Amino acid sequence: MALEGEFLVDGVPCRPAFELLKNHLKNFTPEWAERITTIPAADVHRLGSEFAREARVGSTIVIDGVTVPYRPAAAIAFRGSQGHVNSVYNFLAVDLLNQMVGSADMAGGCLGFNPACHGYPETGRPYFVPKAGPDGLMITGIWMAHHNPYPIGEPRMPEQIGLQDLFVLCQTSPFSDSSDREEMWDKLDLPYRPEILLNYGTNSLMSIGNKETVAGALARFKFVISIDLFLTESSDFADIVLPDCDYLESLDSRPNFPFIFNLPGGLGEWCWPIKQPAIQPDGEQRRSSDILVELADRIGMREDLNAAFNAVLKLEGPFRLEGERKYSYEEVCDAELKNNFGAQHGLEWFKKNGVIKWPKKPEEVYWRHFVDTRVPIYWEFLPVLREKIAALAEPRGIKIPQRYYEPLPDWIPCPAHVTNGAFDLYAFYYRDIIHTNSFTMENPWLDEAARLDPYSYTIALNAGTGRKKGLVDGEEIWVETEAGRRVKGKVHLTEAVHPEGLGIAACAGHWGEGMPVAKGKGVFFNDLLEVDFDHASPVNLNLDLCVKVKVSKANE
Repeated sequence: MALEGEFLVDGVPCRPAFELLKNHLKNFTPEWAERITTIPAADVHRLGSEFAREARVGSTIVIDGVTVPYRPAAAIAFRGSQGHVNSVYNFLAVDLLNQMVGSADMAGGCLGFNPACHGYPETGRPYFVPKAGPDGLMITGIWMAHHNPYPIGEPRMPEQIGLQDLFVLCQTSPFSDSSDREEMWDKLDLPYRPEILLNYGTNSLMSIGNKETVAGALARFKFVISIDLFLTESSDFADIVLPDCDYLESLDSRPNFPFIFNLPGGLGEWCWPIKQPAIQPDGEQRRSSDILVELADRIGMREDLNAAFNAVLKLEGPFRLEGERKYSYEEVCDAELKNNFGAQHGLEWFKKNGVIKWPKKPEEVYWRHFVDTRVPIYWEFLPVLREKIAALAEPRGIKIPQRYYEPLPDWIPCPAHVTNGAFDLYAFYYRDIIHTNSFTMENPWLDEAARLDPYSYTIALNAGTGRKKGLVDGEEIWVETEAGRRVKGKVHLTEAVHPEGLGIAACAGHWGEGMPVAKGKGVFFNDLLEVDFDHASPVNLNLDLCVKVKVSKANE
C-alpha cells in the first residue's frame, strides 16, 4: 500500500489518506498549540517524539507462545474530551495517535474495552469478533450488546424524542430534557409528544444539566412511574414510586453488564458471575426485573418480550423462549446461562459456584493483529452525512454547520473558549475518587470518607489564582456563569488545578428530603450547564460540560 503520492484510480486522481492527514496536520504546530493550551511547544515536541519512538514500530513479542506486534505506547481519552461540542474531533485526534503507530488493540498499546471474545471453550459462546464490511472497513461492536456506529445508518425525519434517527452518529441526546426540545420537535414534525415516563434508577434532575431546565421537562409528563432504591430529587415528580431491591437483594444472570466495564482489557481470565440475594426483600420491595416482566405481561407484550429476550441474549435452540409462554425472570436467567455455558451450567450451578472462568487468549486480547480489517483515518463519510442531515434539517430552520463534518479533525473552539472579561475561569466537572457521580452520596461510609477528603465536597481552584482574587482556603464562594447561573460552596486552594481552571468533583449538592446523608453536601456542578442545541455537538449531540465562570466571596 502507498502512504504518499498521486495516483489514478478508475480514472480519478487520488492521494492516500495518510498524505492528506500529514498535510492537514502541518496547520497545527506545537507553537500554535502553546498559544491555546499554555503547554510549552518544547514539551509538545518532546512528547510527540517520545510517543513515536517508544511505540517501537516493527517490533514483536511472544505472549503465551503467540507472536504479536509490540507497541508500548497508548493515547487514551474519556469523558474529559467527550463532553464538548467538538467531541468527535477531540476523540478522533487522540485515537489517531494510536492508529498512526499501530498501537490500537496491540500488546503494550491502547486495548479499549474487550471487543473480541471466542467464547467459553465448551460452547464457543458468547462470541464476538469485529469484522470487515464490504469496503474492508471495520464494523465495530462489543460482544455483549448491539453497537454498530459503522456502517452509518441513513438519516430520516425523527420519530425518537432524542432525534437520534436524524443525528445518526449519536447514542445519547439532550432533547428529552432540553430547554428547546419543544421547538426542535415542532421544527422536525415529531409525530407525537411523550406523556408517560417510566424511570428506572435515574435521578435525571441531578444528571443532565441545570435543575430548572430538567424540572420543566419532567413537569410536562402526564404520568411518571419511578423504580428506585430511595427517594431522590426526581422522585418529587413521580406519581408512583416503586421500591426496588439493591444488589444484596437481587438476582441477575448478567451483573457485569455492560461486560466491557467490568473486566480489565489485558490478559487474565474471562469471568461470568451471577448476582444472587444475600438477604430477602423487605416490606413492599420488589426486584425491578420482576416488575418489568410482569408489566410487559399485563399490557399484552408477552410474545414481544420473549422475542426481545431471544434477540438481545442471543438465545438459540432449546434455550429460546417460546412465543406466548410466561416466564419468570429466574427462568430467563437460567436460559441465558445454559445457552452460553451448556445445559449443565444453569442457574442452580451458578448459585452454588458463583462464577465461571476461563483463560483469555492472546488472539482475543490483541485481536487486531489477527483480523483482516481496516479503520478510516480520513472520514470521507462525514461530508456526505452532513448533506443528508442538512437536507432534512435546514429547510426547517436548523443549521447543520459544515465545519463539524469535515473528513479530518480540526480544532473548533467551544462556547467556553470565547474570552469575556470577568468570566476568566474554565469550570469543569471531574470524577471524585470516593463517590460514583450522584449514585453513592447516600452511603454513610463513603460520605464519612468524602468529608475527610479535601476535594470531594469543595470547589478546587489554583492556589495562585485564588490568592490573586483574595480568597482564603475553606471560605465560601459563588461561582457564576455568563448566563447568570450560579452555585455556592467552599473553595479549596490547590496546585493540582490549572491557573485558568475551576474544578467541582462528583455530582453532589443533593437537596432531596429522601437523602438525609447526602443532603447539603458538596456542590451541584450541573446547575451551571445549559441544556440546548447550541451547547451540544451538531454531530453526536454530546452536551458541552465546560463553562466560563467568575468567582466572588459569598459574604460580599
